[in-house]
Amino acid sequence: MSVNDQCRKTGIYIHIPFCVRKCNYCAFLSFDAESSPRREYTEALIREIQLRGEALRQRDTEQGRTTTVDTVYIGGGTPSVLDISQMRDIVHAVRSSFRIDEDAEITLEANPGTLGIRDGVTLAKLQAYRYMGINRLSMGVQSMDNDRLHFMGRIHTAENVAREMKLIRQKGFDNVNLDLMFSIPGESTEDALDDLRKILDLRPEHISCYSLQLEEGTPFYEMAERGEFEEVSDEEDRATYHRICAMLRDAGYEHYEISNFARVTDSEVSPYRSRHNSRYWDMSDYIGLGLGASGFVDGVRYRNIDDIEEYIRVFGGGPEGGTIPILEEHVNTEFDTISEAVFTGLRRREGVRYHDLGLTEAEFWERFSDARQEAEEYSGRGLLIIDREGLRLTEEGIDISNGIMSLFV
Repeated sequence: MSVNDQCRKTGIYIHIPFCVRKCNYCAFLSFDAESSPRREYTEALIREIQLRGEALRQRDTEQGRTTTVDTVYIGGGTPSVLDISQMRDIVHAVRSSFRIDEDAEITLEANPGTLGIRDGVTLAKLQAYRYMGINRLSMGVQSMDNDRLHFMGRIHTAENVAREMKLIRQKGFDNVNLDLMFSIPGESTEDALDDLRKILDLRPEHISCYSLQLEEGTPFYEMAERGEFEEVSDEEDRATYHRICAMLRDAGYEHYEISNFARVTDSEVSPYRSRHNSRYWDMSDYIGLGLGASGFVDGVRYRNIDDIEEYIRVFGGGPEGGTIPILEEHVNTEFDTISEAVFTGLRRREGVRYHDLGLTEAEFWERFSDARQEAEEYSGRGLLIIDREGLRLTEEGIDISNGIMSLFV
């Protein structure tokens, strides 16, 4: 057994399914915070954390290894709507149940407008987060235009964002992501670029940029079905995306994944890349905790119970025999894992290296012989780079990335 086999790393994702108000575009598993059982959910979540920690320690003992956690991501929903005491209890449970690396990246999603109305309240909440060991914040800004924010159903204003970033810096947070959404109905490319300029003025270490997707079951989807607004065309969406990419490069950010940009430093690789999200793209293990959360552990994908009443009943009461109930489970074959690694790996700037898959170039194309001709056609059109090391998308190839990546599924 190698040293790497004995000392493994994993990440943890924790789902907090509560929001002040659900946004018009949101299809995530979330509920209104005021009318939801936050206390009961927190107690059930803590019990799940303890159970999964016990299960991991038992598995480590059986396999003669030690697993440590180097990334924790608390997402939602809007985790910052929880009381400080509830968040403190959750983080304490994680630290008590798992081995957390001293330099672990611990991210909290915090929407503007949920950290406190008064400066003193916001500073106290931020100080509490720092004390818990949270060292990265991810803020769902989406736009810096108040009319667009209102249209999307956001609860904050552009002024809230600027105020809270100032307080975040005052409390010493030096790793902050801000989300930007573009291709909002009625928004032009210049509007989106103006939003980006205002976000850049705040100098976040990381920026995530996404085009609006109309998801079935959301108010926006229903509005579009009724013809109440016109969707942004694919041509304008792609033109806006490339202008955003160019502006971010000029501002000193590396485009390390299709939708993600990290501020460039003297390091060869920016230290501000999201270490946790990178786990999803390089097929690293992560443990999913909370309602509907997904995990990937030892080659097994699973998804948690997604009915909140059932989740609270099962975990709040303590599962019989200490078993951990799940909704879905899939044991990956070797080909599943390699195929998924190619699909997700092509999202990264570095793309996919044959060696990282444990394959030679010849072995890779033997496995994906059915895809080779079409892949080479994409290469000939300047959309995909194929060389002796591996393959990666060009910036133009990103526009049809799903079509290219699907060749390897």
